Amino acid sequence: MSSPLWLFLFLCNLIAAPAAAEMIPNATTPSCPSYRCGHAVDIRYPFWIDDDYTSGGAASSSSYCGYPSLRLECRRDTLVLALPSGEYAVTHILYSDRTVSLFDLGVFSRSNTCPLVGRNLSLPAGSPLSLTARDTNLTFFIHCSFVGLPTHLVACLEGDGRHHSYVFRDGDDRTPYGYAGLCQDVVGMPVLRRSLLGGNTSPLDAVVVPALNMGFELSWSPREDGECGDCEKAGGWCGHRRRAAHEPWTFACFRTVTTTSTRVDAKSPTPGTRRE
Repeated sequence: MSSPLWLFLFLCNLIAAPAAAEMIPNATTPSCPSYRCGHAVDIRYPFWIDDDYTSGGAASSSSYCGYPSLRLECRRDTLVLALPSGEYAVTHILYSDRTVSLFDLGVFSRSNTCPLVGRNLSLPAGSPLSLTARDTNLTFFIHCSFVGLPTHLVACLEGDGRHHSYVFRDGDDRTPYGYAGLCQDVVGMPVLRRSLLGGNTSPLDAVVVPALNMGFELSWSPREDGECGDCEKAGGWCGHRRRAAHEPWTFACFRTVTTTSTRVDAKSPTPGTRRE
């Protein structure tokens, strides 16, 4: 099946109502269960499933075990991570390597197989997530009034015939940063380095769509300080709990025997704002 057709069917599948994730009980720490969304990805600490979302808002979670910014949603057997820059489909989590593979759900629309590259990746403030050495960057110069190298032209982004769009890889000698003011926007998007291997063909946009489909990788770091750092060093799992939906979340350190709690900000700990 061709890549654009596969992606179209995948996005259509996400439009439907959310499906509940399968909970896998943890015998030693019931407050920190594992989950399975569909048949592809296992979810466990420090990631967690938003039960309020998967139940269609019918339940008000009293606790969760995991990092606030690593909240996931299960939609029709697809894991979704919400970041300040948009929503990303999670395709794999490697716990031994502390890496998560994902791709931007906003890159393609249902009616257009041309990449929609209107946003940079943005991570929550204080997030344990970061790009890895296996990532590289594609820089898009969108709707520019200058005429650039035809080998870097993104033909499907051509609009009125007077403005052009181009893509460049990290390290390209002729990346026209000096002409950025002549473009509607300049956007950098992470992709896996291996997705561009053999991509010295002309034009470059022939490898761009497959690379964006393959996505990129983020790593996460364990907490070293604060309440969560102390909790993990003592062999516990970080989380939050509340007695009612209108009450503030409190920090909780889940252990095999006891749980300790500390009050935190009254807002529900959802992904934050753009890192400064």
